[in-house]
Amino acid sequence: MSEQLRDSVWTRTLSDERREVLAASDAAPAAVDVAVVGAGLIGLWTARELVRAGVQKVAVVDRGPIAGEASGANAGGLWYAHEALDSDVLAALGRESGEAYRRLADEFEFDHARRGMIELDLRAEQPETLARAEKLQQAGYRAEPVTRQQVRSLEPDLAAPHGGLLLPDDGQLHPLKLAAGLVADLRRQGVSVSSGAEVRRIETNSDGVRLVLADQAVSAEAVVIACGAWTPMLTETLGWRPPIRPIRGVLLALDPLPPGTLRHTIMSNRYYYWQSASGAVVAGGSLEDVGFERGVDDQTVASIRADLAQLFPALADRPTACSWYGFRPFCEDQAPVIGPAPGHDRVFINAGHFRRGVLLAPASARLLADQLTGRLSPQPALP
Repeated sequence: MSEQLRDSVWTRTLSDERREVLAASDAAPAAVDVAVVGAGLIGLWTARELVRAGVQKVAVVDRGPIAGEASGANAGGLWYAHEALDSDVLAALGRESGEAYRRLADEFEFDHARRGMIELDLRAEQPETLARAEKLQQAGYRAEPVTRQQVRSLEPDLAAPHGGLLLPDDGQLHPLKLAAGLVADLRRQGVSVSSGAEVRRIETNSDGVRLVLADQAVSAEAVVIACGAWTPMLTETLGWRPPIRPIRGVLLALDPLPPGTLRHTIMSNRYYYWQSASGAVVAGGSLEDVGFERGVDDQTVASIRADLAQLFPALADRPTACSWYGFRPFCEDQAPVIGPAPGHDRVFINAGHFRRGVLLAPASARLLADQLTGRLSPQPALP
């Protein structure tokens, strides 16, 4: 495989066995029941749910490495309460995903943990914090306002200027360990997962869908496009572009520190911080509207380091071990596009999750599979 996963705290903490699983590539079959375009976590979960729904022959294809873009570059955040929106549907999907991850953790290890989050109140607006806590509690989440003294007790190395909000059920996972586990399970069930297989265009006819790759074609009864921020580039071959665009995010990691240096995920007004299972303290979460401009911006890294030094003075002089970036698929209405493309009942979309791809992957995949297999009455995907 010509392309490799970019350097990150996630690639640095993969076993050789899992690295081999992600590096391997199956030959794309000539014909399948359903083809999934995109081998990120959304695409892999979608393939898993299609198999569970009874689809006999499923293939996953991706132009780059497996989990090579946003899925391998994110924070692995399971921030159920923090990311809760004023949407009953998304809230229900988040709760469903939480149950799915708990079950999956019994099948294989992917550093699944619910260590909680502390949202820092950096403006000392206690009424606002109290109102947010009440709103989250009414929505069924655990949320507890905490004073500055309580924050310091929970996180002794954190120089918290004020109190905040404790969200004890939010958590993290290792996205590449998760991807490797999903891929291994898919292959055991006969699903082919191909990297370096770029789809040039999509052709539809009365018999199904045809994916035209560089050196072959794949015929399918239906296709699911799960290409994150790149989704509109494929759907435009069908005459439709969902309002999804890339927002670059940067993360960095410090060398491993003793366990318990950070006990929770810490959310400031700009960035977030947590300690991975490997001991590395990870920081970042920038929002850069720069299109598909690749690379890590030095000024962004400096901004993250400055915020880190203010909140964690003891870590200010610790060197940066690595930094990396990813393109989050931002959708204009803050909700993912899940369902058939308008005017194309054999082409389905599962994309536009922005910062909630890991969080919503299991449930959005189940919802998509239900629609595709006819267990729900499909409606056009509404961006």
